[in-house]
Amino acid sequence: MVIRATRQRKILGETVESWQGAFTVAELHERARAQEPGLGLATTYRTVELLREAGTIRPLAGSEPRLYVHCHPGHHHHLVCVSCGDVEETELCGAPSEQLLAKRYGFAAASHELEIYGTCARCTP
Repeated sequence: MVIRATRQRKILGETVESWQGAFTVAELHERARAQEPGLGLATTYRTVELLREAGTIRPLAGSEPRLYVHCHPGHHHHLVCVSCGDVEETELCGAPSEQLLAKRYGFAAASHELEIYGTCARCTP
Protein backbone atom coordinates (compact mmCIF):
# COMPACT_ATOMS: atom_id res chain seq x y z
CA MET A 1 0.00 0.00 0.00
CA VAL A 2 1.33 3.42 -0.96
CA ILE A 3 0.56 6.21 1.47
CA ARG A 4 0.84 9.72 0.07
CA ALA A 5 3.57 11.38 2.13
CA THR A 6 2.26 14.76 3.19
CA ARG A 7 4.14 16.76 5.82
CA GLN A 8 1.48 15.98 8.42
CA ARG A 9 1.52 12.24 7.68
CA LYS A 10 5.32 12.25 7.82
CA ILE A 11 5.21 13.84 11.28
CA LEU A 12 2.57 11.36 12.44
CA GLY A 13 4.66 8.46 11.11
CA GLU A 14 7.79 9.73 12.85
CA THR A 15 5.82 10.17 16.07
CA VAL A 16 4.57 6.58 15.87
CA GLU A 17 8.10 5.30 15.14
CA SER A 18 9.49 6.99 18.25
CA TRP A 19 6.61 6.01 20.57
CA GLN A 20 7.39 3.63 23.43
CA GLY A 21 4.39 1.52 24.41
CA ALA A 22 0.76 1.83 23.41
CA PHE A 23 -1.04 5.04 22.43
CA THR A 24 -4.50 6.34 21.68
CA VAL A 25 -5.30 8.43 18.61
CA ALA A 26 -5.80 11.44 20.92
CA GLU A 27 -2.35 10.96 22.50
CA LEU A 28 -0.73 10.62 19.08
CA HIS A 29 -2.53 13.73 17.87
CA GLU A 30 -1.46 15.77 20.90
CA ARG A 31 2.21 14.75 20.61
CA ALA A 32 2.36 15.32 16.83
CA ARG A 33 0.74 18.77 17.18
CA ALA A 34 3.83 19.90 19.10
CA GLN A 35 5.64 19.74 15.73
CA GLU A 36 2.68 20.60 13.50
CA PRO A 37 0.20 22.90 15.31
CA GLY A 38 -2.20 22.91 12.33
CA LEU A 39 -2.64 19.13 12.40
CA GLY A 40 -6.33 18.23 12.44
CA LEU A 41 -7.80 15.40 14.47
CA ALA A 42 -9.54 14.03 11.35
CA THR A 43 -6.16 13.84 9.56
CA THR A 44 -4.75 11.94 12.53
CA TYR A 45 -7.65 9.44 12.46
CA ARG A 46 -7.31 8.95 8.67
CA THR A 47 -3.55 8.45 8.95
CA VAL A 48 -3.95 5.97 11.82
CA GLU A 49 -6.34 3.96 9.64
CA LEU A 50 -3.88 4.04 6.72
CA LEU A 51 -1.03 2.93 9.00
CA ARG A 52 -3.23 0.14 10.37
CA GLU A 53 -4.11 -1.06 6.87
CA ALA A 54 -0.40 -0.99 5.93
CA GLY A 55 0.49 -3.08 9.02
CA THR A 56 2.65 -0.37 10.57
CA ILE A 57 0.45 -0.18 13.66
CA ARG A 58 -2.02 -2.58 15.22
CA PRO A 59 -4.83 -2.07 17.71
CA LEU A 60 -4.56 -4.00 20.97
CA ALA A 61 -7.52 -6.34 21.31
CA GLY A 62 -10.09 -5.40 23.93
CA SER A 63 -8.62 -2.03 24.82
CA GLU A 64 -11.01 0.82 25.57
CA PRO A 65 -10.28 3.46 24.51
CA ARG A 66 -8.63 1.79 21.54
CA LEU A 67 -4.87 1.51 22.00
CA TYR A 68 -2.42 1.09 19.13
CA VAL A 69 1.15 -0.16 19.00
CA HIS A 70 3.86 0.26 16.40
CA CYS A 71 4.58 -3.10 14.77
CA HIS A 72 7.55 -4.53 12.97
CA PRO A 73 6.91 -6.80 10.00
CA GLY A 74 6.67 -10.51 10.53
CA HIS A 75 4.90 -12.83 12.92
CA HIS A 76 4.98 -11.59 16.50
CA HIS A 77 2.83 -10.91 19.53
CA HIS A 78 2.82 -8.31 22.30
CA LEU A 79 3.56 -8.33 26.01
CA VAL A 80 1.63 -5.43 27.55
CA CYS A 81 2.53 -4.10 31.01
CA VAL A 82 -0.62 -3.15 32.90
CA SER A 83 1.42 -1.03 35.31
CA CYS A 84 3.49 1.28 33.08
CA GLY A 85 1.88 0.66 29.67
CA ASP A 86 5.08 -0.55 28.02
CA VAL A 87 4.62 -2.93 25.09
CA GLU A 88 7.26 -5.43 24.03
CA GLU A 89 7.16 -7.63 20.95
CA THR A 90 7.79 -11.37 21.29
CA GLU A 91 8.16 -14.05 18.65
CA LEU A 92 6.86 -16.67 21.11
CA CYS A 93 3.51 -18.04 20.00
CA GLY A 94 1.06 -20.22 21.90
CA ALA A 95 -1.47 -20.50 19.08
CA PRO A 96 -2.15 -23.97 17.70
CA SER A 97 -0.72 -24.72 14.25
CA GLU A 98 -2.83 -24.31 11.13
CA GLN A 99 -2.49 -28.05 10.55
CA LEU A 100 -3.84 -28.90 14.02
CA LEU A 101 -6.78 -26.50 13.61
CA ALA A 102 -7.59 -28.02 10.23
CA LYS A 103 -7.30 -31.62 11.45
CA ARG A 104 -9.19 -31.20 14.72
CA TYR A 105 -11.85 -28.63 13.77
CA GLY A 106 -11.82 -28.46 9.97
CA PHE A 107 -10.93 -24.79 10.45
CA ALA A 108 -8.77 -22.83 7.99
CA ALA A 109 -7.08 -20.07 9.98
CA ALA A 110 -6.34 -16.85 8.10
CA SER A 111 -4.47 -15.10 10.92
CA HIS A 112 -4.34 -14.66 14.67
CA GLU A 113 -3.45 -12.00 17.21
CA LEU A 114 -2.25 -12.38 20.76
CA GLU A 115 -1.54 -9.89 23.52
CA ILE A 116 -0.38 -11.05 26.92
CA TYR A 117 -1.16 -8.65 29.76
CA GLY A 118 0.90 -8.62 32.93
CA THR A 119 3.72 -6.76 34.65
CA CYS A 120 7.08 -6.05 32.98
CA ALA A 121 10.46 -6.71 34.63
CA ARG A 122 10.83 -3.02 35.62
CA CYS A 123 7.46 -2.99 37.40
CA THR A 124 7.61 -6.43 39.02
CA PRO A 125 8.57 -6.07 42.70
